[in-house]
Parts: sequence; structure tokens; C-alpha cells
Amino acid sequence: MNDERTALRWNVERRLNFIELRLYWEGRINRADLVDFFGISVPQASQDLARYDELAPGNLSYDKNAKTYVAGPDFAPVISAPSADGYLAQLRSLATGGLAAGESWIGRPPSFVGAPRLRRVYDREVLRRLVHCIQDRLELDALYLSFTDDTPSIRRIAPHALGFDGQRWHVRAFCFRTVSFREFVIGRLEQLGEPQPTAARPEWDLEWSVQVNLCLTANPRLPKNMRAAVEHDHGMQDGKVEVPLSVCSSYYLESQLNLDLDPEHIPVRRQQLVLLNREELTEARTAAKAGTAALVAAAGLTAIAS
Repeated sequence: MNDERTALRWNVERRLNFIELRLYWEGRINRADLVDFFGISVPQASQDLARYDELAPGNLSYDKNAKTYVAGPDFAPVISAPSADGYLAQLRSLATGGLAAGESWIGRPPSFVGAPRLRRVYDREVLRRLVHCIQDRLELDALYLSFTDDTPSIRRIAPHALGFDGQRWHVRAFCFRTVSFREFVIGRLEQLGEPQPTAARPEWDLEWSVQVNLCLTANPRLPKNMRAAVEHDHGMQDGKVEVPLSVCSSYYLESQLNLDLDPEHIPVRRQQLVLLNREELTEARTAAKAGTAALVAAAGLTAIAS
């Protein structure tokens, strides 16, 4: 099976994967689905369905009454590994406009509604230039509106990655004013200067590269039945779950889960999870920050005034 798959052209494998996902999630597919999605001919669509039937005997059969191909009673994926996360991500992208209807392998999306999020404004030219800096290791000046400054200030930054905190996009960059790595909200950057080669190195950013585990458990203040529900929701084993992530991302997750708030001052249902390894996390954050500072100091980089 693996040897046979490696011989398939990439575009053919995409179509076979499409067939399998449609059969898995929707139980049916027809030639028109392939023709419309990939812009291929009807004979090519027929050939793809026949090829899939050869690769996965029993997964596909033709329903003469419905005039469509349907999943066999013992259907089992052989090409892809369908996941609930993948399906829901596609569904959300359809709902938010990230994907047009003809760009998703979901053919018959169920009714869906999600909590609306306020739209963040991002300048595509700003994003393009930040990506360019990341790819080519460049630095540039930019006007930035920070919560810590009364007025916008010029920052010289050397971007090396993008990050999403669940609400908005940031660029992770070395800041020459603070001589440290920070996240800058992309929507607050404007008037970007001309990029130039930078001496800052992404490998110095240990808060970005060092991984930590957040060990979480259901809030013991919850009633027993609610703790059991929380444990089930998060697939906990032995009453806990570990979430691996970078040191800098740990701050965002902590905020999202209200773990940074005093539990005595918020309703227990607003803090369904609690952190079991606070001391370990604090030590990892401190060590990463100190390690980064040492690497920057060794390189001899100094502050550039705004």
C-alpha cells in the first residue's frame, strides 16, 4: 500500500484523499463533486473513483437508487487520518469566510453558529513585509502603539515568527529599544521603514524555543459531577492533562483559562481548570528569560533609543 501510494502523483493523491474524506464524513460522493472541486473531466473523475476502489476494496459502492457512490458498511480510512479537529477547523473556516464553499472538502456542512469575534484589522502590506523580514532575517523601524506608551513610538524590530493568542495575531521580534524579544500586535504596527540585515538571531529567543508542560486538572472547587464532565471534555488521564507549548505561549493560555486570576474573586465555573505545576512553570519562565538575556548580552547588542 505504501509503495503504491508513493508512486501516485500529488494531484491524484489529493483527489483520492478528497474521496475518502467525503465518504467518511458524509457517507457519499459522486463524480460531479470531483469535477466541480478539481475542475477535471467526468472520465477522469470516474477513473479516480475506480482507483480508490482498487486501493480500498469495500470502502466504496454505487447506490443505483440514489445514483451516487456511498461508503461501504465496513468503511475504514486507508489514505487519510480523519480527525474531529480537522473537520471542525474546516467548518469554522467556512463560517468565518476563511474558506469559500468550493474550497473545502466539506460538501454538506451542518448548520453552524459560533460566538462572534470582533474583527481585527491587519494591513496586508505590513504583514507581507514582516513575513519578508522573518524569511530573510531582516530588521526595520516601525511606528508602534503600545499600551505602555502615551503616544506611538518608533521601534526597531527584527521579526522572526508569527503568533496567534486566540484573539489576535502578533509578530515575535527582537526589540532594539528594550534589548529583548517581545510580541508586537500586528494591527498596531504602521509606517514600516526599509529593512536591512540584522544581527539579532532567533535562536537567542529561548522563551520561544523552550517547551514547557502545563499540567492541568479540574478545579477541585467544582461539584464532583462537574469535575467529571471537565475531565471528560479534556480527555484527562488520572484526573489531569498535560499541554506542551512554548514558554511565551504559556502566558496566553494561562490568560485564556483564567489561571492568572485569583480564584477567590471569580465564579468557580469561570475557572474550570487549575494549574498543578505552577512552581515548575515559573522556574522555566525565569530560566528562559535569563538565558535569552545572557545570549543577547554575549552578542554585545545595545539599546537603540526610539
